[in-house]
Formats: sequence, C-alpha cells, structure tokens
Amino acid sequence: IVCLFGPPVHAGELATDAFPLRNHNPLLQVYGLPSFETHELVAPGGVDVALSIDVANDMEEANRSGQDLFIDSESLVFNLSLRKRIGKRYEIGLDVPWVDHSGGSLDNVIFEFHDFFGLSNSSRNGPDDQFGIRFARDGTTLFEMFEPAAGIGDVRLSAAAAFGRVTLRAGVKLPTGDPDKLTGSGAADLSLGAHRGGSTTLFDRDLAYSGFLGVLALGDGEVLPTLQRTVVPYAGFALRWHATERFSVATQLFAQGEYYDIGLHELGGGTSQLAFGFDYRFPKQGLLLRAAIAEDVALDAAPDFALHLSLRRYPR
Repeated sequence: IVCLFGPPVHAGELATDAFPLRNHNPLLQVYGLPSFETHELVAPGGVDVALSIDVANDMEEANRSGQDLFIDSESLVFNLSLRKRIGKRYEIGLDVPWVDHSGGSLDNVIFEFHDFFGLSNSSRNGPDDQFGIRFARDGTTLFEMFEPAAGIGDVRLSAAAAFGRVTLRAGVKLPTGDPDKLTGSGAADLSLGAHRGGSTTLFDRDLAYSGFLGVLALGDGEVLPTLQRTVVPYAGFALRWHATERFSVATQLFAQGEYYDIGLHELGGGTSQLAFGFDYRFPKQGLLLRAAIAEDVALDAAPDFALHLSLRRYPR
C-alpha cells in the first residue's frame, strides 16, 4: 500500500522519461492512441514543451481471403507537446500534430538496413519511394489514396493524476484532422491507462523502469468505418539507464491490439514496436535531446521502420 499510494514521484531529474512514440501506420495513426509516457509527472514550475519529428516508413502488400491491401508510404509527423503540473498530483497536456504522407526517400535505405542486420524484407518488393494506399474487399475498394497529402492532425487533450508510483493518464482526441487525407479519423477517441514504475541500479548507475496498461475507445470514424473496432487495448514497458549525469540509453516496447476486423494481419493484426535510443541533458538550459529508432517486431500492422527526434524544454 505504501508503494502504491506514497508520495507522488517527481520528474525534476527526468529519472524515467520516455521517447514519445506512437504507431504511425498511415491507416492506424489517425486514431487516438496516446504517445508512450511513463508514471512520472512533469516537474512543477513552468510549461514543459517538446517539439518532435517522427519519420515512419511502411510498405505492405497482401492479398488473401478476398481482401487486397497495398501500402507504400512514408509519414512525417511533427508534434508540439505541452504539459503543465497542477499542484502535487495532477498534470494537464496538449498535443498538436502536423501530418505529411508521401512516397518519401527511405525505401532503399531501409531495405539495406534490414539486409545488413538479417531482418525480413519480405513485404518490401514494390517500387522505391512511391506513394499509394488501397484496401479492397471482395472486389470493392473501401479506401484508396494515391496522392500525397498533409495537414493538421487530430489534436489531443490529456490529464494525469499521480498516486505514488501509480499514475492514471486519460486523454481525448478531437476530430480536427481530415480523414480523406489520413490526418485524422473523423471522430473523437478516449483513452485511459494505468502507469507504474520505479528504479534500481546497474553497474552503480540508476536504472529506471516504467510500464503501463490501457484501453482506447474509438469513436465512429470515417476511415474504413464498417471494419473499425470500438475498443483497442495497449501496453508498454521502458528501461532507461543513466550512463552519466547527462547521457542515458533506453529501450521501449509498445504493443496495441487490433483496430480493424480484417483477416489480414498486415492491417488487422496487433502491433509490437521495439525502440532503442538515447537522450542527452543540457541542465543549465533545461533542455533534453532525444533520438530513437523503432522496428516492428511482430511483422504486423506497424511501420517497418521509424525514426524519432525531439527537443524538450522542461521546468527546472
């Protein structure tokens, strides 16, 4: 009981933190899955501000059981994230994304990366750096998009309440994006997750950990509406080792359930993304630089390859 409901954990030292990653499959990122966060609230004081860029490259092709899926896309997502501590136990937040879907330029680079590390390239057999998304069932096209598009995404509001090492995080995603451009789903989504964490030592340096379980309730969206599920579970776990006072290395695993009632695991299956990266603190300036690379580890409905880079200014 003391462990669960003791004094709230403070983020002044950014003990755990996390790479704010999401699943950027172009047909899934329209929904309100929250970015990866830990049990720690932001530090008291001013507004915690982060600017991030995510590049996700996805190439899928499947034709089974009367269902035909084709995805060749590179998604670029810029996100402005604001967090504010309210009192000892509460936090509020705002995320404003800008989404850009195009053919990109990383197809051949990713093919060579997979080949070098002995990873599968089984789905990467289409033309390089083209753009196209299509899903058909029984000969009827249910979604088609062959022109690159960009625009503001779905804005997300969030709130958190900390009870010792357990934090409840809730969010609502508003339909500010455009479902025809895959910058939004056309509906509001709700999320609720329970986060818990702590720390130990490894080689006499701090090793922080955090995990969570949550559920995402989907509104009646406009992207494949007849196939969309209503509830999606999600979970994650993170380890961050503080190698020095300023430099840390980290790994994260983020998994989600099925979004669509589709018999193709390339779109209708669950997802698992494994990320590795580092962060570097500039304590005098109150800045944190983060970089990470993410791979789909289940070959399901997650991008083949994703890059994350962000700069965060936190209260000191």
